[in-house]
Amino acid sequence: MRSELERVAVNHSPVREAVSVWGVVMGVLVAVRVAGVAIPVVHQLVGAVAVAAFLYAPVKPLERRGQDAHDAGWRFDRLRADVGWALLACAIILPPFTLAFWWFVRELPRLPPHVAAVVAPYVGAAHSLRFRLGPEPLELAGRIAGNAAVAFAEEFFYRGYMTLRLEERWPPRMRAFGAPLGRAAVLAAALFAVGHLLEPAPWRLAVFFPALVFAWLRSRTGTIVGAALCHFIFNVWLLLLERAAFA
Repeated sequence: MRSELERVAVNHSPVREAVSVWGVVMGVLVAVRVAGVAIPVVHQLVGAVAVAAFLYAPVKPLERRGQDAHDAGWRFDRLRADVGWALLACAIILPPFTLAFWWFVRELPRLPPHVAAVVAPYVGAAHSLRFRLGPEPLELAGRIAGNAAVAFAEEFFYRGYMTLRLEERWPPRMRAFGAPLGRAAVLAAALFAVGHLLEPAPWRLAVFFPALVFAWLRSRTGTIVGAALCHFIFNVWLLLLERAAFA
């Protein structure tokens, strides 16, 4: 993958470079998933490979333009603001999301099966929400730790490197709640959503919407830390809701 990344980073427009690097990463992940069909142990490594690819892929293209991870938002000098804005976003969004989730999973069995399969991954009726560790707390802890790695890696790639590149072509021209946003944030969110189709399912495209929240956080502080923290909390809260409703 390194030689291919070096090639696309040279003499390309910022947009072409970003989309090319994204395409290389997606190609690698598709290859790993295909290999995992024949070799089960490879399938178990898909998540780790994705984290490594998202962290590694931007390094060489950044260096080719005299930049580094700091320029892409990998910085911790605004930690208080990052944590504060991330927690505020969670406090505003997660309560209504929880109510919407509960309503949605209760109504889902009423949909025709072919429609339900398009809009959600859940099978069967949900029971009353019951938050508990379950019989395998270490398995839950492992999934939470995995979500931390995934959230930081994806934010470095999409809200860090890709947004940096796309904003070189399309600087933000509007402000949303005090943060500059524009076409670059929307395009990065769209590629983020399409990238989730490595596991083909239309409902996975819904990640486009939280990606806009992550873009706002990145723009609000200039780092990816708040976006990564919010991303992590969103993922873990959804995991806990799913376990509470279906486990």
